Amino acid sequence: GRLRLLTTLCCVVAATALTAAPAQAATDVYPAGSGTFSGGPQGWTTTAASCDPGAPLCTAEGAYDGSTGNPAGSYAANTTVALNAVTLFKSTVTVQSPDFTVASAGDGTLHLDRQLVGGALIDQAPEVTYTVDLLDRTSGTQTEVMTETLAVNPDFVGKDHAVSVKAGHTYALAVTAVTSSTVAGAGLLGGTTSFRIDNVSLSVQTSGGGGGGAGGTLTDQRLQQLISGNGSLLEPAILKGNKLSVKVRCPKKVGRTCKVALVGLLKKGKPATAVRKAAIRKGKTKKLVLKVKPKALPKVKARKKLLFKQTVRAGKAKAVAFKRLKLVKR
Repeated sequence: GRLRLLTTLCCVVAATALTAAPAQAATDVYPAGSGTFSGGPQGWTTTAASCDPGAPLCTAEGAYDGSTGNPAGSYAANTTVALNAVTLFKSTVTVQSPDFTVASAGDGTLHLDRQLVGGALIDQAPEVTYTVDLLDRTSGTQTEVMTETLAVNPDFVGKDHAVSVKAGHTYALAVTAVTSSTVAGAGLLGGTTSFRIDNVSLSVQTSGGGGGGAGGTLTDQRLQQLISGNGSLLEPAILKGNKLSVKVRCPKKVGRTCKVALVGLLKKGKPATAVRKAAIRKGKTKKLVLKVKPKALPKVKARKKLLFKQTVRAGKAKAVAFKRLKLVKR
C-alpha cells in the first residue's frame, strides 16, 4: 500500500541522485613508483656526470642513496674533491626518470624534495643550480619546468611547479644539477658534497577539480605534496615561556579532515617538545600549542629557527614532512 509506494519513491530518488552526481576528481601520478626511491632507484639513471676541466682533482657521479631521504631513499648528484685541492670546483650531473605515458591531458603539478649537503667541503661554500626538464618523447621536444639555485641546506624541502601534458604522449623527467664552490679550498681537506632529490613526481588530474579531494584518490605521495613546503605549517612559531604555538593548515585540496601529529625537534630524532595531536578540517587552520621539554628549553630559546615534524593522516593516506620555522620569542 502507501508504505510500499513511499519506499519505491525513495529508492528512485536515491538512484537518480547517484546517477546525477558529478564525477569526482582523481589523480594519476608518474613515473611508476612516484619517485620516492623507496627500496631502489625505481628506473632512474644517470645520463651524464663530469667536472670542469679546470678542476682536475674533481670527480662527479649520480647514484642511488638508500639511507638518506624523506623518508629514506633518494637520488644523489655527488661531487668529490681530492685531498689538497686548492682550486674552485664545478660539476654537472644529469639524472633521468624512466619513460611514462600520460593517460589524460591537462594541467599537472611537478613536485620534488631537494637537499644540498656540504660535507667536508662546507668551507668552500658549495651551491647548486638545478633544472628540471620535461622530455616529450612523442613530439621530440624538451620543456624547462623549473630551475633554482640553492645554498647548503641539510633538510629536504619540497617545491612544486605547474606543468601541462598531452594525453597519450610519452614523457620523461630530467634533472640536471650544476654544483660549484664559491670559495677556493685551503689545500687541507678533500671530501664530497651531495645534492639529493626525492619524491620526484608529476601528478595529473584525470577529471573534475580539487586534486584528490573527497571521493577522489588521495595517495600517500599526493598528501606529501600538499603538506610539504608552504602547504601546511605556517611561520612563525611563537615561543612564550615553555609553550610553542604553531599554526597548522589542512590544505583544501586534501578533500577531507587532516589528523595531525606535530612535534618540535632540536634535530631529526631528538624531540624538543611533547607531541601535539589535532584534527583539522579541510581548508581550515588551527593553532597547536606544544610544551617544550625542560632540558631542551635553553637550546630552543637560543635558536632563530626550529625544526618541526608533522605526521598527517587523511583517509587512508599518510605522509610525514619536516619544516624549519622562524622562531619568535615573547
